[in-house]
Amino acid sequence: MIAKHRTIPIRIQKNDVLLRRLPKNHNVRSEIEKDQAKRWAGHRGESSLDFHLGKLPEKEYIILHGIRLTNRQFFFQIDTLILSKKFALILEVKNLIGKIYFDPQFNQMIQTTPYGEEKGYSNPIEQASQQARELQKWLTKRGFHLPVDYFVVFSKPSTILQSTSGNNQIHQKVIHAQYLVSKTEKLGMTFKENYLEYKVLKKISKNILKEHTPETFDILNFYKISKNEIIKGVLCPVCISEPMTRRDGVWICKACRIKSSDAHIKTITDLFLLNNGEPITNMEFREFLQLSSPHISRRLLESLNLPQTGTNKGRRYHPPPNYQNMTDLNFQQY
Repeated sequence: MIAKHRTIPIRIQKNDVLLRRLPKNHNVRSEIEKDQAKRWAGHRGESSLDFHLGKLPEKEYIILHGIRLTNRQFFFQIDTLILSKKFALILEVKNLIGKIYFDPQFNQMIQTTPYGEEKGYSNPIEQASQQARELQKWLTKRGFHLPVDYFVVFSKPSTILQSTSGNNQIHQKVIHAQYLVSKTEKLGMTFKENYLEYKVLKKISKNILKEHTPETFDILNFYKISKNEIIKGVLCPVCISEPMTRRDGVWICKACRIKSSDAHIKTITDLFLLNNGEPITNMEFREFLQLSSPHISRRLLESLNLPQTGTNKGRRYHPPPNYQNMTDLNFQQY
């Protein structure tokens, strides 16, 4: 059973907003494009696991994607978590090509790309091991006693994995995605005892969902971008050209002449993403959408049925709880 589906990471969503709303010649645009390409590659790697995870017996496992929890001192993130009666399994997913060498002497992972370029990374085994320790603490503190294990999973079958002979930790913990099901089932035979009943697993899953804390990230501050540099207005959903104009209750693109009655919905999501999920006023909404009429602005806001606080000029409109939970970049209406 999938208790938490995979969604587009918030950083990808915010990068997407910037790439649509920054001028083509902006000085940080190329940096954002490189970061976005890297993050999409990582997300595609994680998503490719879904095919293999789908082969696990649905009534024996609970799967949660993109978990972020805290033990009060700091947060820890888990790409994919599998819960069973016998164990909890953390999957740290890597989507790298070429040759991967695990250097035990310097505790480092080295990638040699098909173009001959060498790149060094911290050891993902250490990262996954740390996540397992933190999750074990989290479970124990809440009265759940369940062993926690982990795998580092490489999503591309063509990736060549190498290490020194006798490095048993690599052989046990690092796998290709196509072996995920068999390795998970083998792990189930290693842990012979059923530590928890399935209903307790569902309780753990609910606790995780309750305490899951989405990442916050001020994208404008990170790239040192002023709000004045952002292209405002309702962008055409087809050609993403200049801002659309509103006439007779319809948005019209001057470039491709397409008409839309709800193009403003994605625009307010852009505003919430750039505003880090903070509530907005009618004036902020009106300025971002480039509307001249406070009445039209208020009517559009009311039509969205957003959570509200305050009254009159002190009224604030809050983002819906699921505004970050996009499963693709085609906006899904509230």
